[in-house]
Amino acid sequence: MNAGGRDWSLGHSVPRASSLTHEHLATVVATEAAMRGLGATVRVLDAGCGSGAMLAYMARALQQIDRDRDYELYGFDITDRGAEGHGFHSESAALLSAADPRVDWTVRISAIRQCDPWPYPDQSFDVVVSNQVLEHVFDHHHFFGQLARVLRAGAFSAHLFPLKHYVYEGHLFIPYVHRVKEHDLLRWYIKWLSRLGFGNYRQHRRERDVSLDDFSERHADYMHHFTNYLSTREVMHLAKMHGLRASFRYTPDFYGRKVRDLLGRPPKWRYHRAAAPWQRFSTAVLKYANGISLFLENQERYSAGVPGRG
Repeated sequence: MNAGGRDWSLGHSVPRASSLTHEHLATVVATEAAMRGLGATVRVLDAGCGSGAMLAYMARALQQIDRDRDYELYGFDITDRGAEGHGFHSESAALLSAADPRVDWTVRISAIRQCDPWPYPDQSFDVVVSNQVLEHVFDHHHFFGQLARVLRAGAFSAHLFPLKHYVYEGHLFIPYVHRVKEHDLLRWYIKWLSRLGFGNYRQHRRERDVSLDDFSERHADYMHHFTNYLSTREVMHLAKMHGLRASFRYTPDFYGRKVRDLLGRPPKWRYHRAAAPWQRFSTAVLKYANGISLFLENQERYSAGVPGRG
């Protein structure tokens, strides 16, 4: 099947990203935009855009992956919690201007506080994406509510992030550290697993000459204050509460991309939807490995077919 009727055998014409996650999300966006027959201009929001690296990649890549559409890209991040802070807005705009100097990125990138409404009108985007963001969100109800508000009817959203289930936590590289909630126990666990050789303490000691006690306390604070992992059940509940369809449609494709990269094979720049049972089975296994690919749709067709409605 050729999504949108085009041959997407692009060979080496699409630029490669420094991160497979960026390539994966760009491919999801272009695949779904073509399958849905979206119009000539597709408005995309990167929720939690950080430095702007993924937006910069999409600005270069989407015009090659899907030449039937123009992609109008926006992004925001929060400045009162986590890694972003003063200077984030101007630094992101500078990076993006190098990727696409035709756009005034100072008005496309926004900086907000974590509890602020997203600074966009209702139903203003065809696509919302995020990369490694949902495990850091303080208030998931707020995030999903704002996501549903800014998505147009029939629009979609794609998010790549690790769930609570995964074994080897990807920030500290210590197994199950994100499952420990009590702070003293968490600090002790980080300290003793680090002594056993797990995690990245040795690298921190070489580079920053930090003591094990200080490392353990600081990173216990990081895990406690700046991570907030979801389970599959919680993800599905949040989507339902905010009127969004939810699936893990592109999780097998993400891991397929990883395998192709390890084997030195060229990436696929379009995806085919796997059968629903295979999606569910693969996610049930892969959620323990690393990230999953959550797919959300702002769509509900039952009401339109009920007599007396619409």
